[in-house]
Amino acid sequence: MHRVRPTSHVSLCLVASVELLAGYAGCVAPGTLLTPTERAAAAAAKPILEMDPDTNWTACFNELVELGPASVSYLARCPLMRRRAAPDDLGVALHTSLLRLLADPATAPRLSANCLETTLDLLHFDLKVRGHRLGRACLAADRPPPAWHELYPASFDHQVAAQIDVEADRQAMRRWWLAHVGQPSSLVRTRPLRPRAEHLWSLLSRRYADRWTYQPLPEPILCAGQGRGAEMLESATADYNLVRTACIWLGSSQDAAIQNRLIDLVGSPLPVVAHNSRFALKHSRDKRVRETLLEFEQRQGAGLRSPARQHKPNSVMKL
Repeated sequence: MHRVRPTSHVSLCLVASVELLAGYAGCVAPGTLLTPTERAAAAAAKPILEMDPDTNWTACFNELVELGPASVSYLARCPLMRRRAAPDDLGVALHTSLLRLLADPATAPRLSANCLETTLDLLHFDLKVRGHRLGRACLAADRPPPAWHELYPASFDHQVAAQIDVEADRQAMRRWWLAHVGQPSSLVRTRPLRPRAEHLWSLLSRRYADRWTYQPLPEPILCAGQGRGAEMLESATADYNLVRTACIWLGSSQDAAIQNRLIDLVGSPLPVVAHNSRFALKHSRDKRVRETLLEFEQRQGAGLRSPARQHKPNSVMKL
């Protein structure tokens, strides 16, 4: 029988370190050694940079804030931030946006575009160019596409989009980091995000958290004098929009009052509120709640039709 030569403890540790680094979406060059704090930063940043649709981004961001300068240094030293970016590189745009949010606002440069926003103290994806929203994103795949424009299957503001300069933003954040790397106190913002539940409930009626819809403009018909009605386009989406992040934050809360209100809202007469309440409860930390919700949805036939049609008024979920 072939025998493997015993490996020293030091070698094992080195191999484990390299394997760990290789697992973070290529964010650190192979062989690069991270401090324990930077490894924690890598773990916290990964769901945001990979646009994980089921993770609490706000909690991840707060972990990065708590880790301080190490989180900024980790992001700034990633290979994506050290090489020239394609004009439409979504990965670099995510890195620069996250780095900019963490940076001290008093010293950080202004970017041509930001794809991460904090609204009502919730972190979510919303590509904006100097404050102007590009359109409504749709993420149909398991992983984000390489180019940001692939997130917009319908029309978007091309005039605004022409101002996006991912490479210039990358260079600006790299220059900023190199200028402040020796001044830890000026590297990172200190205030974590603290959403307040009372400000979030109204979001549940704004849109479906996991559905993308688009209404094309009516086509003009000269002879009739009226526009021809266009069909509503609809698709499942995993983009981390504001309503989605509100649902995940509320659903994962350990506050019993929040959980009980979500359970009550499952029976809301408004289909969008009922659907989003169920979506939120799927992220509950209470296994009993998730199991009860699954049984409830099976009884209601949820998932077989569109969210608006599958809702039954006055449906009540009971633990």
